Amino acid sequence: MKKFFLSVLSVLLILSFASCGPETDVEDPSAPVVEDQYDNDSILDAIDEARDFAIEADAENLAPSTLEALDEKYDELYERAEAEENIVKEGKDLADAYLALGTYLKALEAKELIEETGMQDTALDMYNQGCTALDELEEMYDEGNATPAQLLAKATTSKACFDAVLNTIYKKLSTQARQSALEAKKDADSVKAGVAMKSEYNEAVNTFKKGDSYYTRQQSYDAYKCYVEAADTFDELFDEVSEKREAAERAIEEAKQKVRESSEFAEAADEQAPITEAMNGIEDEDAVLLEEEEYDDPSEAEADLPETVQEPDTMDIGDAK
Repeated sequence: MKKFFLSVLSVLLILSFASCGPETDVEDPSAPVVEDQYDNDSILDAIDEARDFAIEADAENLAPSTLEALDEKYDELYERAEAEENIVKEGKDLADAYLALGTYLKALEAKELIEETGMQDTALDMYNQGCTALDELEEMYDEGNATPAQLLAKATTSKACFDAVLNTIYKKLSTQARQSALEAKKDADSVKAGVAMKSEYNEAVNTFKKGDSYYTRQQSYDAYKCYVEAADTFDELFDEVSEKREAAERAIEEAKQKVRESSEFAEAADEQAPITEAMNGIEDEDAVLLEEEEYDDPSEAEADLPETVQEPDTMDIGDAK
């Protein structure tokens, strides 16, 4: 974290809402006045949603001083709204400040995810654009003279760039992970895991299909996680079912050995004292004792997953999530 998180002063300067920043750079003179679009209730709702977004981005742990300063303004505006004072303009700025903070933290998280892969070169120009926007944003926080709207715009640019890089990286990784999941499924099918552990098998299949859904919606990071999870589950099913099959085969072989030993003993006894007439409790050799059971074809329990997935349309920066 940069030093601005240690300085509440810069946030207080932002929340003073004085005309110290170049507001003409971000405001359209022809746009309707904000008071004509919102009332206190709708602005308070917007503030709550924006604050929830910042909390979701872990602002309580990653930026406690900044969040505390914003919350002080939050409490003040609520009191003024209860007194029926118009807080729309300041409320809009506070909502933007919360959103800027949350977006900044999410941009940092995306940057970290990129660097963990070590694949920045996959979309290096876009990565560098994100880093430049992030540096500029932190300078704006340090200087303390930017409006909340300007902070939000710069944070959004940085996050959009990093998200686009992540999408490119994880599109490649998810393609590899998907193939691994298909191979793992084939191994699971080879031991009839769909019959032996139907519930777990179906769960892995559904996770794989969810990955395909994410992939076609350009959410490649989520797709990657689903494919990895599905592959891990198929691998576990293969190992567990294989172990159970081996144990069952050992038990069958032991039973066969006991039958052979009993048969040999019976043959020896028959030679010494043969039975020459029918006896109560002993059936004829060709007697049918049980009706023959019919079993479902195990192959019908195997899920049919496509070898390829539909490619998503090319994503613009504005579409990054």
